Amino acid sequence: MGNLTNLTLLALANNDLTGYIPPELGRLSNLTSLYLYSNGLTGSIPPELGRLSNLTTLGLANNDLTGSIPPELGRLSNLTNLSLHGNGLTGYIPPELGRLSNLTRLDLSGNDLTGSIPPELGNLTNLTYLDLSGNDLTGSIPAELGNLTNLTVLGLADNDLRGSIPPELGGLSNLTLLALANNDLTGYIPPELGRLSNLTSLYLYSNGLTGSIPPELGRLSNLTNLALFDNDLRGSIPPELGRLSNLTNLGLGGNGLRGSIPPELGRLSNLTNLGLYSNGLTGSIPPELGRLSNLTNLALHGNGLTGSIPPELSRLSNLTRLALSGNDLTGSIPPELGNLTNLTDLGLANNGLTGSIPPELGRLSNLTNLVLNGNKLTGSIPPELGSLSNLTNLDLFGNGVTGSIPPELGRLSNLTRLVLNGNGLTGSIPWAEWDNLTNLTVLSLDCNGLTGFIPAQLISVICDSFFDDDGSVHEANIERIALWGITTGCDPFRFCPSKTVTRAQMAAFLHRAVQHLYGAPAPAGEVRLSDVAYGAWYRPYARWAVGNGVIRAPGGNFDPGGAVTRADMAEMLVAAFAHLSAPDRVEGLFTDTAGLTDGAVRAVEGIAAAEVSTGCAAAPRRYCPNKTVTRAQMASFLARAVQSAP
Repeated sequence: MGNLTNLTLLALANNDLTGYIPPELGRLSNLTSLYLYSNGLTGSIPPELGRLSNLTTLGLANNDLTGSIPPELGRLSNLTNLSLHGNGLTGYIPPELGRLSNLTRLDLSGNDLTGSIPPELGNLTNLTYLDLSGNDLTGSIPAELGNLTNLTVLGLADNDLRGSIPPELGGLSNLTLLALANNDLTGYIPPELGRLSNLTSLYLYSNGLTGSIPPELGRLSNLTNLALFDNDLRGSIPPELGRLSNLTNLGLGGNGLRGSIPPELGRLSNLTNLGLYSNGLTGSIPPELGRLSNLTNLALHGNGLTGSIPPELSRLSNLTRLALSGNDLTGSIPPELGNLTNLTDLGLANNGLTGSIPPELGRLSNLTNLVLNGNKLTGSIPPELGSLSNLTNLDLFGNGVTGSIPPELGRLSNLTRLVLNGNGLTGSIPWAEWDNLTNLTVLSLDCNGLTGFIPAQLISVICDSFFDDDGSVHEANIERIALWGITTGCDPFRFCPSKTVTRAQMAAFLHRAVQHLYGAPAPAGEVRLSDVAYGAWYRPYARWAVGNGVIRAPGGNFDPGGAVTRADMAEMLVAAFAHLSAPDRVEGLFTDTAGLTDGAVRAVEGIAAAEVSTGCAAAPRRYCPNKTVTRAQMASFLARAVQSAP
């Protein structure tokens, strides 16, 4: 093929070609376009391709290429399009690519490139598309990228970039997409980004950004997606965001935002997703949110919202998810919520809701998840709930519901989880009508006043969330914390009881336990953890635990994979639960705690006094403080701690 010297276009894309790219292609001196993308090509990119002085398009994307990007490609002075995305390329981005003055598109995303972004890329002033996302790039974002005034797309997401966002990016007046998510960026969001008048999508989520949300972002009149969730943002939500009339997605969850929800957000008539969860928001839910007629997801859970649930939310006819759990809401559940016929998920758990369960909820024919646990609901269970034919989870745990269990619940043939424990239910259990509940895996009816018998065929499903804890002395407590929402296991069917519990897992378990017992946990505050990645699943739990003194992280080192000892467990429980306390002085209850700090010994004796733990041996009485805690043992520690609450 290297002899076809008059060839100007070679298009072999979208085939099943394998093997190496022949270096002989570098002899095709008249070639202007080389399309080899979407094959199974392997090996490295031949540096000989750098001889193709007339080449304008080089498309090698979506293969299995490895090795580094040849710096010789920087000689292709006529190149306008360089697409190498979706391979396994490694090494640095050659600064020589900054010589490609005619380049309009550079896509190196989805590789394994390392090192920093060369500031020389700022010389590519004709560039309209730059995507370096999905690599392992480090260092800071070069301010020189602010020279790329023709850029419409800048993708740097899913790397390990650090430092602040350069305010120079605010000069990219043609930019429509700015994606910097899933990095380790810190510092403030530059208010200069408010100049990007053509921007439609701003993705800054899962970083470590601090400061407040700039009100200048309210000038981005073309914005459709604003995703700032999972950062360390503080301050209030700017009411100026209510000017973004084209916005469809607003994600501000997982920060430390304070203040009330601006009623101006009710002007966002095109909004489909509003995520303000896991902040420190207070005040009432604005009834103006009921104007968001296109909304499908409203996630306000895990805040400190007060007042009643606005009946105006019943106007959101397209809503599929309403998540208000973990707040301090009071009043009754509006019966008007029964008008939300597209709703699949209704979460109102762990609030202070009162009154009865509206029978109108039985109209929600698409509902799969109804979670009302941890409130102060009274009255009987409406038999109309038996009409929810798609329901898989019904959780009414820990209310004051009375009366008998409606036999109509036996119609819920898709139900896998029925949790009615901790109420005041009486009468017999309608086993005969429940023959149809063949998909049931969790049935919890304890702590009521029920009478009658348990059919043998149902014993296997009552409180049996996991198959690998059967016969364990900790099984009952494992099932308890599963029912309380503290754990979902290590996979859908296993708890992994013998595995050692890690500090990261413990932070999550404690956060959920505190939320179950007391409602929304206190916010994290300003916390810096050097060994907790910003995209890590456990990051918000670790920040909460350290910020509230539940788990220590000396020097900002959290040690997420570290094992939890029995001494650690005692200190964590006393720090997490307000009803547990350490005695003022050491009593000497155990013979093997002398090597611990005074605070640790007192914590051990505190949980012993509360009967959370009696130790590991009786004669002599020992605590085994340095032994690591398994997940099964953790379940018993947590369950007893929760049950010891007055």
